[in-house]
Amino acid sequence: MSRYRKFTTICCAAVFALGLAACGGGSSGVPETEHQELQDQLDAAEKAKADAEKRAADAEKAKADADAEKKAAEDAAAAEKAKMEAAAMAVTAAKLFAGLEHGLGNTDNVRTGASDADGVISVTIGTAAAVPLAEDKKTTVAALRGWEGKRHTAEPTGDAGTYEAYVYSDVRPTEGNPFNEVYTLLETATATVLVGEVGVDTSDAAVAGRVASSSFDQSSGLKTFKLGENARRVVLPGSYHGVSGSFYCTPTDANTNCSSTVAANGFTLQGGSWAFKPGTPTAKVTETDDTIYASYGWWLHKSEDGNTYTASAFATARGTVPPAANIDTLRGTATYMGGAVGKYALSSATGGTNDAGHFTARATLEADFNADMVSGTIDNFMGADGMPRNWEVELKKSGVAATGEIIGTAGTGTDRMETVWTIDGKAAAASGGWSGTLYDNGSDLVPKVGTGTFNSNYGTSGRMVGAFGVNKQ
Repeated sequence: MSRYRKFTTICCAAVFALGLAACGGGSSGVPETEHQELQDQLDAAEKAKADAEKRAADAEKAKADADAEKKAAEDAAAAEKAKMEAAAMAVTAAKLFAGLEHGLGNTDNVRTGASDADGVISVTIGTAAAVPLAEDKKTTVAALRGWEGKRHTAEPTGDAGTYEAYVYSDVRPTEGNPFNEVYTLLETATATVLVGEVGVDTSDAAVAGRVASSSFDQSSGLKTFKLGENARRVVLPGSYHGVSGSFYCTPTDANTNCSSTVAANGFTLQGGSWAFKPGTPTAKVTETDDTIYASYGWWLHKSEDGNTYTASAFATARGTVPPAANIDTLRGTATYMGGAVGKYALSSATGGTNDAGHFTARATLEADFNADMVSGTIDNFMGADGMPRNWEVELKKSGVAATGEIIGTAGTGTDRMETVWTIDGKAAAASGGWSGTLYDNGSDLVPKVGTGTFNSNYGTSGRMVGAFGVNKQ
């Protein structure tokens, strides 16, 4: 029997006994000693209950004290961690703030080797030799508003330090002409080709790279195919240059099988006369201008001892990106939108904000071709911690030349218009500058793409340098 059930039983017995005593005028027939025993048991039960309640209260208080002590320790640890992180950020902000001193000066630049088929990125600082950066294929950089992102790095031998660059490029597939207008029909003395089919010349590595079929699934070596369609030819589903259809092969003779080979030197179709027939004759080929595109981004150099930073931004083009033309003859307006990236530092030695790193943002340009002027806005900032910043940078109105170069109010020269950096609704004085270029006239003669760079100061405590890439809306 539990303590509380026993206590209840005793209480009921005591009440019953006392009640009999009351009804009998004190002569219940129960001896006085038994009354006392019942009373003692009742008192003991009440005391036990009170003791249990006190122990429970003490345990609850001890737990609350332990929880409070644990929370105080956690808060102290978090405060110490935040203090250490703030101190580390203050050091980083001071280094990057100093490293952004030259902004977009001519001695700090980045370029893309336009004549290099691999599109090597090189950084040049001052009078030092250009340092080529290799693509970091292990790091994935998310595309920014449709522009492909990549990271490039270099760590030259000696004590040259380390280099890092984030590059965003306007690389995108483009739709070409109808398939049968691009490729001529195959008509030879040794091959019989149905009307509408096109020969596949796999001796050309570029052509071989356009061939795709789940039937050509071997990782290496030779694979043969059985005849179909009344034992006359092989028919395999696939695509050529992005167009879906079927591959056909007529064996060279009765003793030869149509086959495919994957080897170190490329992809080959053999054993007969191969041809491709598009599923839809009017389907258009897919072309990718992977060697001609506009780019923009930022770069950072850290000295070997990690104490000196140098950073800047760039906008460039790989290959011969079509320049804009005859902008001075255009009328009307156009809006361009895209992304912006760069480096920033807010540095304070007196308890103010310390924040530094790289940012991503939205870029908008407004072109007025009636006046041949362009202005812009950089907003929707995301800081180095991935959190939004309530910032905005105005790219003040600037002239644009007939060739698309955004060069200043006079329309000539190389001066850059100023910028205005606003934080939490409070604008700093105009500072820095910006410039850009519009490329590639569309069918309406309006340029389709634009890139540029900018830098801005927030009083004496903030510096920013960035670049942008935009597309006509």
